[in-house]
Amino acid sequence: MECDRDYAGWDFDAFFNLLAHSIGVRILKALSGGRFRGERGFAWGWALVVGSVALIAPLVAFITWLIVSRSAS
Repeated sequence: MECDRDYAGWDFDAFFNLLAHSIGVRILKALSGGRFRGERGFAWGWALVVGSVALIAPLVAFITWLIVSRSAS
């Protein structure tokens, strides 16, 4: 199966990864007292995971709120 580079999702994926990584680095740097850099390897992946969770958490909370508010009425 050949990978199609013309797909517009590639740009969004790269943007999301960079945004999540920078947010994750800031969060982990704040939690570690400024020692975390997250430049490569496991630290880069860990920063990406933390940043992704931080980006997706408000959306999950909003969907949960919608479900709970609909079931209450």
